[in-house]
Amino acid sequence: MQRAVSDSESTILAPSSAVPGWTAEYAVPLGGPGHLLLATFEQAAIGITHLTLDEQWISVNQRYCEITGYSREEILGLKVEDLTHPEDVPASLEFIRRIRAGELPEYKMEKRYVRKNGVVIWVNLTVSIVRSATGDPLYLVGFIEDITQRRDAQAEASRSVSLLRATLESTADGILVVDLDGKILSFNQKMADMWGIPAEVFASGDDARAIKAALDKLVYPEDFMTKVAELYQDPDQASYDVLELKDGRTFERYSQPQRIDDVPVGRVWSFRDVTSRLKAEEQERELTQEQAARAEAENSQKRASLLAEASRVLSSSFDYQTTLAALVRLAVPALADYCALDIVEADDNFERIGEAHVDPKKSKLLREVAHFPKSALTARHPLMRVMATGAPVLEADITPAFIRASFAEAEQRRVVEALEPKSLICVPLVASGKPLGALTLVTSGSGRRYEIADLSLAADLARRAAIVVEHARLFHEAEQATRARDDVLAVVAHDLRNPLNTVTMAVSLMLETTPVERVQERRQAEIVRRAADRMNRMIQDLLDVKRMESGRLTTDMKPEDPGVIINDTIDMLRPLAAGSMIRLDTDIELDLPLVLADSARVQQVLSNLVGNAVKFTPRDGRITVCAERLDGEVRFGVIDTGPGIPAEQLPHIFGRFWQAKTSDRRGIGLGLAIAKGIVEAHNGRIWVESHVGLGSTFYFTLPAEVEKTA
Repeated sequence: MQRAVSDSESTILAPSSAVPGWTAEYAVPLGGPGHLLLATFEQAAIGITHLTLDEQWISVNQRYCEITGYSREEILGLKVEDLTHPEDVPASLEFIRRIRAGELPEYKMEKRYVRKNGVVIWVNLTVSIVRSATGDPLYLVGFIEDITQRRDAQAEASRSVSLLRATLESTADGILVVDLDGKILSFNQKMADMWGIPAEVFASGDDARAIKAALDKLVYPEDFMTKVAELYQDPDQASYDVLELKDGRTFERYSQPQRIDDVPVGRVWSFRDVTSRLKAEEQERELTQEQAARAEAENSQKRASLLAEASRVLSSSFDYQTTLAALVRLAVPALADYCALDIVEADDNFERIGEAHVDPKKSKLLREVAHFPKSALTARHPLMRVMATGAPVLEADITPAFIRASFAEAEQRRVVEALEPKSLICVPLVASGKPLGALTLVTSGSGRRYEIADLSLAADLARRAAIVVEHARLFHEAEQATRARDDVLAVVAHDLRNPLNTVTMAVSLMLETTPVERVQERRQAEIVRRAADRMNRMIQDLLDVKRMESGRLTTDMKPEDPGVIINDTIDMLRPLAAGSMIRLDTDIELDLPLVLADSARVQQVLSNLVGNAVKFTPRDGRITVCAERLDGEVRFGVIDTGPGIPAEQLPHIFGRFWQAKTSDRRGIGLGLAIAKGIVEAHNGRIWVESHVGLGSTFYFTLPAEVEKTA
C-alpha cells in the first residue's frame, strides 16, 4: 500500500500496483474493510488483476508478476493479448466479448501464457465482471493459477497408462481387474482367449455375466464361487488356487488386493494355463518315489507362484527402478534371507536399485554394504565375477576365507560378517548378450543352503528383470536418438547455407558472364544452379521442420484473396508442369471470402502439394488446383491423375522423412510434413483422399476472415 488520498470525509487507499489514472471509484477507505482486502490482494498466492471493461489495466498483484515473469511496470505497458499464447488469443477475445455482453457472469478456461523469457506456461484463468449495486458493470477481475506442472503430470500419467496397457497385453497370463463391488474395470485379450469367452462380455463390466460364462467351463464351479465370495468379503486378503476345466486344462488363479495409499480399492485376478506343466509333473511323479515326487511338486508350485507374482510385479509399471525394488522385496523371505539388485551405470559404476532383509535390525548393515565403493570389491567378489564373465555364481557355503578374498578392507569385511551369510547366489541380468546388472540372493539365519535348482529359479527372476530394464532403456535411448538426430539436422542445415550461397553466387556470375553462343557451358551452369536451388529448398525444409517442432514457425497473417494466392502460385509452377508434359488448371469458386493467412506460407503449401503431384503424375496427366467456400472457411484442393496412394500408406503420408519407397530420391520426405505444420499454424486442417489407379486429392482449409466484434 503506497498511495493515500485525502478528501473532506475520509482517507482512501490504492494498492501499490495501481496504474496512473487510478480513480476514487476503485479506492477504499484507509483502515476500513477494503484496506484488509487490498492487503490480501497484494499477498495472495494466486495472480490477481483488475481491468476496465475495455481491458485496460487497473492493477496486478505480485503473484501475477511472478507467474508472467514481468514487473508491474512492464505489464502495465502491455496488452492482455501480449501475455497470451497466440493460439489462445481468439478464444480469450471471444470470452471477453461474451462476458461484456452479459452472456456470461464469468468464464473459466485453461490457456497458455508466454512468460517474459519466452517459456510457455499453462494457467487456470477465471474472469468475472464486478457490478454496482444497481447491476451496472464496473470492471473485470481476473485470477490466474500456474498449472503447468499439473498439465505435465497429466501427460506423464497418460503415457504411463499407455505403457502399462501395452505391458498388460504382452503378459502370458490372463489378467482381470475389478473394483470392490466386483465390477470389471480392465482385462487383457489373453483373459478372453484362455477362457474362450468373447471379449465383449468382459468389456461390459458385468462381473455376474462373466462369472456365469466361466462357471459353465469349470469342473468345480461351487468351489470357484466360494473363493470369490470369500475374497470379496475380505478386500485385504491375497489368494492363490488352482482351477480345473471340463476340457482338461488347469489354470492357476492368483488374486491380489489393489491398493491406493494402502487402502483397498479393488482386486487383480491373474490366470495362468499350467496344463502342460502339470502333465510334466505327473510324468515325473510316476518315475520317482512318491515322497520325492510330492516334495518336488510342492517346490515347483512354490517357484511357479513366486515367478507368477514376480511377473505381475514386473509388469505393474514401466518405472523399472520401482518394479525391480519390489522384486527384491518379493524374494525375501521366499527365496532369501536378504537380497540386493545392482545395475551398471554408464560410468561402469554400480547403482543399488533395491535391497531387503528378513531381519529389520540388520537392514542398516545391508545399507552400509550398498555404499561400499567399487574399489572395495576384489576380483573374487561374486558381483565382480558375474559382471566380468556373465556367468552365474553359486556359493553353497560361505566361509570366512571367502569373505576375506572378496573384500579389500577389514572394516568392510567386519560389516559383511555381521550379516552372517551362509549361502549365496549371484545371477546376471543380461540383455543383448551383455550384463546390465546382477541379482544377489543370500541365506543367513534360516540356515538354508542353495542348490542348482535354486540357481535356475534365480536365473528366471533375473531374466524377467533384465527384460524390464532393457525395454525401459531402449525407450529412453530411442527418445534421445530422435532428439539428437533433429539437433544434428538443424546444425547441418545451418552450416550448409554458407557454402551453398557461395555456389549460388558463383554460378549466377558464370551465367551472367558466359556468352549466349556457348550453349554447352551455359547448360552445365544451369544444371548447377537448379541443383543449388533444390539443395537450398531442402535446407529450408529442414529448418522449417525444426521451427515447427519448437513452436517458432513464423506467420504474418492478414486478409488475403484465395484466388490471388492460387494464381500467383500457379504462375510460378506452370513451367515445372509444362516441363513434365502435365496440364495444370485451376477451378476457383467466384466471390470467395478473404482468408486470414500468410500468403507466402500458403503458397509454400500449394507449391509442395503441386510439386508432389508433378513428381507422381505421368506425362499427359492433369493437375487441378481448386478452391471453394465451406462453412466459415475456404477449402483448397490439389487434384491429380496420378497412380493414387495405397490405403495402408495414407496414415503415414504427412510424417517427417516418410517416403512410399525408400529408394525414391526425388525428395527427403519433408514437403507434406511442412505443409501440415503450416496449415495447422493457420488453425486449418489438411488431409488426403486417394484411390489406387484413379489419382489423389490433397485438401486443406483456411478460416475465412470474419469481422471483429468491437
